[in-house]
Amino acid sequence: MRLSLVIVALLMWLAATAVGQDAAQLILTETKIGSQPDGFGGQSPVVTGEVFNHGAQAYRNISITVEAYSADETLIGEGFGFLVDACGTALLDHVVLPGAAQAFSAPYELFEDDAVARVIVNVDGQPEAPVQSPQIDAPAVRLIERGEVVMLEWLDDETLIYGSGCDGAVFTELDWRRYDLADHALSPMEHPAAAKVTAEMIERSGAAMVTQSGEQNPDLYYGSRLTFPPGARRIVYQNDLHTIFSAEPDGSFKRLIHDKLHPYSLRGLTWARQSGVFLAYYFGARGEPVHYFTADVEGRVLMGRLEELAPSLTAPGPTADGLAAVVGWRRDDVSGYFIDYAFGGDELLFEAELPGNNYPAPIVAGDIVYVIRSLAGAPTLQCFHRRTRELHTLTPLPLQISPAARAWSWLSPGGTKLAVAMNGTEGGVWWLDLAGECR
Repeated sequence: MRLSLVIVALLMWLAATAVGQDAAQLILTETKIGSQPDGFGGQSPVVTGEVFNHGAQAYRNISITVEAYSADETLIGEGFGFLVDACGTALLDHVVLPGAAQAFSAPYELFEDDAVARVIVNVDGQPEAPVQSPQIDAPAVRLIERGEVVMLEWLDDETLIYGSGCDGAVFTELDWRRYDLADHALSPMEHPAAAKVTAEMIERSGAAMVTQSGEQNPDLYYGSRLTFPPGARRIVYQNDLHTIFSAEPDGSFKRLIHDKLHPYSLRGLTWARQSGVFLAYYFGARGEPVHYFTADVEGRVLMGRLEELAPSLTAPGPTADGLAAVVGWRRDDVSGYFIDYAFGGDELLFEAELPGNNYPAPIVAGDIVYVIRSLAGAPTLQCFHRRTRELHTLTPLPLQISPAARAWSWLSPGGTKLAVAMNGTEGGVWWLDLAGECR
């Protein structure tokens, strides 16, 4: 099977049309020409879009080729592309199932100075019988939407917003949607704080400043993790040295929260139940220990500096006041969840086989601790009552958490709902009512 997509470019005008067999199984959609860094300080052209499989067969080993021609039909450029995830990482052995779509990126090189008149993009794939991922029976859990969902905020117990895109991207680079649980209405939107992010605000905060020279580099903003906390006034972000600051919403009145973090990779901020309190967590690859600290937007480090806290094997979850965190440790012959206190000491909550650092962090809601870990091969939601010392299994979750994916969970303001999201090719966002033993 082979399908060609012809893109005709004239000055700044672009048009795209698909040509090929009517029975072609793979279709190129959302296709456009752009540019990307070439590794030598310049820019190279690239074609991006999606490969959609509208046939009955699955396809693997999908490849994309690009040919650029001048007005006299001379070949003046070529390139090769591949399927990618939301971060642009190549998916080398990904299978596109019937009815599914996956993004692609196809950079190409121009080896003549002549103007490009048209670009032809071809897609090839190897057909095979489709094999669906095993389905986990979880009738209490409702799917909102499929996609690489990496951020979520509850507006109230019946309304949430979520952002899809690359894990680690600043919130203004995500595609946001609003979902109302009452009527299941789903609508695209701009994040409520996006309009506050201006060039002046970024410059004033120092989120895009090169510390050594004082010069502004706008690209640094995209790695700043700049966040408008739920229910708190001051913003939180990191600079080029990974130092954590807070500032007023316009970027003024900066406060240093934690420095000397340049050896660590910030993977996220978990906001505690108390307004303005957060846990920052750091790790490299899957399976590595997770370093963390807790602080508030006023600039106070609450549990101690990162280097003073024993790392967790799982993503840690803060208590409401940030003065303790639920972590995953292995001590001697004991593997389980512990609560680590700011003022010394820790306590074993319950023994458990621990999930990897790509599973959601525990959520501490008063005496209740919600955890998601693998039981009988399925990610499963459990709750532990700190006062009665009882552990209850609530429901399996319909997640396929592969080593290349990450998952997160968020408790609604009233504690009555839980939202779970995951990135990767099996990603999406789900929610469920929290009823039963732990409420």
